[in-house]
Amino acid sequence: MSLQVALEPDGDLLLAIVSGTTSFHAIWEVLKQICDTASQRNLSLILVDALGAHGVIPTFDRYALGVKLVMYCGEHKLWPRIAFIGQPPVVDGFGVLVAKNRGLDAERFPDRKDALDWVRAARTRVL
Repeated sequence: MSLQVALEPDGDLLLAIVSGTTSFHAIWEVLKQICDTASQRNLSLILVDALGAHGVIPTFDRYALGVKLVMYCGEHKLWPRIAFIGQPPVVDGFGVLVAKNRGLDAERFPDRKDALDWVRAARTRVL
């Protein structure tokens, strides 16, 4: 089974539920689809739930995905607050850290409640 994503807009939040087998290419295609949907719907809050995904990708690929995500967002003038939900080995936080270090407002969480709280805290931030 390949990687699948169900995209569910919920007010000002885009919920992306990812399931299936991970690979560099599959993850990248899903991330682009998530970003494109958020951009089209003018949503800047994104929650990516990858608890239904399985597989392992190398550390270098995680690094490359973090870099590519930031570049893609910049090229599309999309700077979301994005929470990734998952457990190692699928989501270990390294790619998220790479993206964060390049300016993306991103965090990794083990469960949906904490991730939702963090994403929605953006509504109350003073910019």
